[in-house]
Amino acid sequence: MPAGTSFAATHKSVIDKESERAVTGWLRLGDRMTGRKPVEGNCDRCHQIGYLSEAGSERICASCCLEGEAKAS
Repeated sequence: MPAGTSFAATHKSVIDKESERAVTGWLRLGDRMTGRKPVEGNCDRCHQIGYLSEAGSERICASCCLEGEAKAS
């Protein structure tokens, strides 16, 4: 595999927009069910603006939720 391919793979999300929208919907539903106030703003991992969830002390977007630990580093 060319070196550029592995570098790009570590920095490019493989999550499609439909999956991201579905996870955002589930996060919103979970917040409504638990009475948690919705959080919107910049993701602590990828810095994109959108609906966020909290994972520990981080505020993360749906895409980063799907990427999991791979995107945390």
